Amino acid sequence: MRKILSVIGTTGVGKSNLAVDLCRTLRGQAINSDAMQVYKGLDIITNKMPLEERHGVTHHLMDFLDPEDEYKVTEFKRDATQCIEKLSNENQLPVLVGGTNYYMQSLLWRNTLIKETNGESDEEEDRSRSRSPSPEIVPELEVLETPELYDRLKQVDPIMATKWHVSDRRKIMRSLQIFHATGKPQSEIIKEQKAQKETHGAQPRFKALVFWLYADPVALYPRLDERVDKMIETGLFEEIKDLRRRVVAGSITLPGQELEKYQRGLWQAIGYKEFDPYFTAVEENTLEEPELKKIKDECTERMKAATRRYARRQVQWIRNKFLPSVFDSKGDVLVYLLDAGDLDAWNTNVQQKAIDVAREDRPMPDPASFGDVAAKMLSKSDAEDTHARVLNWKKHVCPVCITNKGEVAIMNGDLEWEQHKKSRWHRKSSKRKRMEELTANKPPL
Repeated sequence: MRKILSVIGTTGVGKSNLAVDLCRTLRGQAINSDAMQVYKGLDIITNKMPLEERHGVTHHLMDFLDPEDEYKVTEFKRDATQCIEKLSNENQLPVLVGGTNYYMQSLLWRNTLIKETNGESDEEEDRSRSRSPSPEIVPELEVLETPELYDRLKQVDPIMATKWHVSDRRKIMRSLQIFHATGKPQSEIIKEQKAQKETHGAQPRFKALVFWLYADPVALYPRLDERVDKMIETGLFEEIKDLRRRVVAGSITLPGQELEKYQRGLWQAIGYKEFDPYFTAVEENTLEEPELKKIKDECTERMKAATRRYARRQVQWIRNKFLPSVFDSKGDVLVYLLDAGDLDAWNTNVQQKAIDVAREDRPMPDPASFGDVAAKMLSKSDAEDTHARVLNWKKHVCPVCITNKGEVAIMNGDLEWEQHKKSRWHRKSSKRKRMEELTANKPPL
C-alpha cells in the first residue's frame, strides 16, 4: 500500500497551514480535497490559501475547473489516485488536505460509492470516468415539481422517502437518480454495503495517517465570524458581483431549479446564496441606503450562521461516517486528533505533534493518549455509522404542534423528536391541547 498523509477538520481550523508545514518538513506535495477549491479564480469565496502562505509547496487538483462545471467525487478519486501514484514514484509524500469529507472517504476506502452497474471490480471502477455517486441527470425528473418527485420516491423506495423531508428536492432527486441508474432502491444498496462491511470490514486503498484538527466551538465560532468579515473586506462582494454578471450575460448557467441551484457545484459555496437578497436589492435600485445596509447586515449574519452550521456538519460527518470506517480498517488508517483551539499554541499542539507522529518509525502512539478531547472524540462507543442508520430511520408526526403554515409538525429522526418533545413550542402546544379537551368535555351548565 502507498503511504499518504491526510488533514481533515472543520472550515477555518487551519488545515491548509498544517498541510504546508508537513510538506515543507517531510518533502511532500499537497493534494486538494475541497470540492470548492477546484474552481478557477474565486479565491475568496472558496477560501483558497494565498500563494504567499503556501511557501512554494505545490498544490494539486486546485484552481482548474470552470464555474459552470461540476466535479464528481469519482473524478476526484480517479485524479487524486493518479497524483498519489505519481508523487510516490517520485519519492514525494502525498498530503491530502480539504474539508469535503466525502471526497476523502471515497478515496481512502474501496466500495464506498454507489455504482451504476454491478459486478465491477474496484480496479475497473477506478479506471472508469463515467461512474458517479450522483448519477447523471434524468430529464423526465427535472421537469417535475418536488411533491411529484416525492410521490415517485415513495413508490420506488419508501424507506428513503421516509428519511428525506418532503421539500428536500436535492436529496429526493438523488435517490430517484440512483434508482434510475442502478435499477435498485438506494436503501437496498445501502443495506448491501452494510452487509459487505460487516462481513469483510473496511477496505483501505492506502496506508493513511490522518490528522483531525479540532477546535471547540467556543474557540472556533468567533474565528469563523472574523473570517467572514475579512472575506468581505478583501473582495468577496467583487467575486459575487462578477459571478452574477456572468449569469445574467449567459456565460454561466445556474444548475437546477429554485433552491436546488444552490446545492450543486460552485453555487454551494457559502456566501453566494446568503447575499442574494442584498445584491438583488442593489440591482433593483429601489431602496435607500439605510434599508440596503440593513439587508447587507442580515445577509452577513446569515453567512456567519451558515458557516457555523457547516462546521458542525463537518464534525458530525467525521464522527458518524469517517471514524466507523477507520475503526474497521485494522490499523491501515490511523486518526490523530490535534487541538487547534489555541492559535498561540499552534506550534506545540498541532505542528510539532503532527510532524513527530508522521516521522514515527517505531510503534505508533495511541491516538487516545493525545488528551481528554482526543480520547472522547475518537471513542468507538460514541461513533455510529449514520449511513447504516438509514435502514432504521423514522419520521415522527407531532399530534399537537402546528407550523406557521398550518401544517402538522414533522420531526426527522429520533434525536430531533426527543429534542422537540422538550421544546417550549411542544410544551405550549400540549398545554393548549389539554385546555381544549377540558373545555370540550366540560358539561353544560
